[in-house]
Amino acid sequence: MSRDFLKKFLIYSSALSALCAALFAFLLYTIPLPLEALTDRPSSPVLYDSNGRLFHMRLSADSEWRASIPLSDMGQWLPLVAVAVEDKRFYSHAGVDPLALLRAVWQNATRLRVISGASTITSQTIRMAVSEREATKRGRVLSVKFREFIQAIKLERVMGKDEILEAWLNSAPFGGNIRGVQAASLIYFGKPARLLSPGEACLLVGMLKGPSLYRPDRHPEAARRRRDFVIGRLEKRGVFSQEEARKALSEPLPSQWKRPPDRAWHFAGQVLARGASDSESYSSSYHTTLDLESQTKLEALLHRAAANFPPFVTAAAGVVDNATGGIIAWVGNARFGSGVSGSWVDCALSPRSPGSALKPFAYIRAFDQGLLTPSSLLADTPLAFSGRAPRNFDLTYRGAVSARVALYDSLNAPAVRVLRMVGSDSVLRLMRSFGLSGLTESASHYGDSLILGGCEVSVLQMLEAYSSLANGGLHRELVFLENSRSQPPLRLASEAAVWMATDILDNKSLLSVFARESERNYIWRAALKTGTSYGLRDAWACAWTPRFTVVVWVGAPSGESWSGLVGAGAAAPIALSTLRVLGVSSWYERPEGLISREVCALSGRPPTAACLSRRLEWSIEGVTRTTPCDIHVLRNGQSALLWPNSLSARTPLADVARSNLTIVSPLAEATYYMAPLALEQKIPLRSEGANGKVWWYLDGRFIGSVSATDTFFYRFPDGRHSLSVSDGAGGSAKTIFNVVSPGKKGRVTEPLLPNGVL
Repeated sequence: MSRDFLKKFLIYSSALSALCAALFAFLLYTIPLPLEALTDRPSSPVLYDSNGRLFHMRLSADSEWRASIPLSDMGQWLPLVAVAVEDKRFYSHAGVDPLALLRAVWQNATRLRVISGASTITSQTIRMAVSEREATKRGRVLSVKFREFIQAIKLERVMGKDEILEAWLNSAPFGGNIRGVQAASLIYFGKPARLLSPGEACLLVGMLKGPSLYRPDRHPEAARRRRDFVIGRLEKRGVFSQEEARKALSEPLPSQWKRPPDRAWHFAGQVLARGASDSESYSSSYHTTLDLESQTKLEALLHRAAANFPPFVTAAAGVVDNATGGIIAWVGNARFGSGVSGSWVDCALSPRSPGSALKPFAYIRAFDQGLLTPSSLLADTPLAFSGRAPRNFDLTYRGAVSARVALYDSLNAPAVRVLRMVGSDSVLRLMRSFGLSGLTESASHYGDSLILGGCEVSVLQMLEAYSSLANGGLHRELVFLENSRSQPPLRLASEAAVWMATDILDNKSLLSVFARESERNYIWRAALKTGTSYGLRDAWACAWTPRFTVVVWVGAPSGESWSGLVGAGAAAPIALSTLRVLGVSSWYERPEGLISREVCALSGRPPTAACLSRRLEWSIEGVTRTTPCDIHVLRNGQSALLWPNSLSARTPLADVARSNLTIVSPLAEATYYMAPLALEQKIPLRSEGANGKVWWYLDGRFIGSVSATDTFFYRFPDGRHSLSVSDGAGGSAKTIFNVVSPGKKGRVTEPLLPNGVL
């Protein structure tokens, strides 16, 4: 070989190398890297509970099952097997494996057909980042492979090896519409990828060569052969020991797809509607406040209770962790998935009448303004407004009662008196600030019915309001996602006022019913307020401890009534049982500013010399009014009673002059609406000022007699009626009133305030 030839060869070789280098640099610069397509592929929304357990997954926007997870969550075996089988020099090459490339060129050239490729994990990641349509169009021609190699080299310069491996394993196809190892692991094996065994990892990695060909549910023998080949190959390379390989070969193959996790469907719907917080690592991964154990317990209790309801009646409930404001359990519909009409509706979001469940807020406002204490005297007597009167659930009046008894027994007339005493505007503002955002009308629109259920709220709103009561009057917005940014807690009512209401509603006697047999002597504590809407359409129970708040609603999504829709009977057992299974907590300490003072045993006010009996009761220092008792007076050195007008007809003292015989129920010219399904609903007949026994006559016909102090109940037919009464002293009285059953022709269209509720 002459020196001139060698010189020319070197010159041409250098020029060619420079040209190739320039061409490579040019292609490296001009060929774009589909980085956005690689990182922005739609993933399935995946929800995790507060302990990091996956409980819900839905199809992605591309109708695929694809759940992206970090490489650290893929377990010990899956990444190891994937690299060993697909690209053993992955961690040493720069995106293209030269040795694999030379091997592929030699094999394909000598056989005159494609025997093997030189794809690396990096180049496969690039290929999967291209849309299915473009991938089909491009095919596997040489220019496409060259383009992928260039892009693989570029990708290695902007992403680390572990990032590339993570992206590849999250995008790899596994048959059907399954992409990514997490979705494949959940659907084929029913568990997350981090829990895969060596044999299961080998099956999934083996599927990458032909996702449809090696599907174990459709081609089990082919899938087994491919898996066993991978296991044998890894054993030869020393990745598996002989014993590990033997165990992997003996593992059974999955025979069918498993249902992706879809627990807490309605809770998941709320999370997805609200969106993930900015701090989430993956836009499709949601770390929620749900606690899977609590969710399971609540679901079981609601399903058990619903079995005793008619098919058209369902239940909804939620549980809040008071310390964080996080919703730890949520069942929007106990009939979900049953196929019953309305079973897909999330009833926890539906606005419904709360019945008596809002009464505590009026009492708390009165306590905070110093107008009442638990011992304050209230009148449970007929109270007319606009020709109508609120009646208690049992259709009776109790006369003089304390605020403690009035709230505990959920009496209607005293609640209306408290509302008027405080001011409906003030109570409405308090309710809204506590989270009852469904109360959008003015106070004049609701009138006195605001406190009796003549409004609409949802389970979610009630959870927010009552969890604020459980926190002693500190309000915080409820959250569905961990680490959600929310405003600091805001005090809306004094801790002392809320403590007094909670103390009144601390239902020790009812709680003992739900205690376990072995714990009958240990009374666990929880506060409880129930509600029943007019017409028996909604049953409510709100129960709380310092740790948890539970709200339960029972009813029909269609609004249909049922005689069993009573708060104490249908909803309270579920709420209290939920608190019981969640765990008994400590009780509230007496707050500062709450003092015990001596009061008149009857009026509940500071006693005077005329008060014969005294007792201790709670009051708020510096807030509760100190007006002395005005019911007891001294007459000729003797104590006597001076009843207020609202109770004057109920005095039992002989030295107080009796009024003439009058009918106090039913009210004159009042219209009484009878509940459509309450066939035995009766109207109370009561007179005052009678002497001895009384006799009742309806439209001139005798219907019954009782003692002067008793109430007589009677079911009246529809129409306008004349009712008269006479007593043993010859006195008599008469009144005219109307009775209407909704749905019948000729009914009176004037609305009636809700009946007594419980």
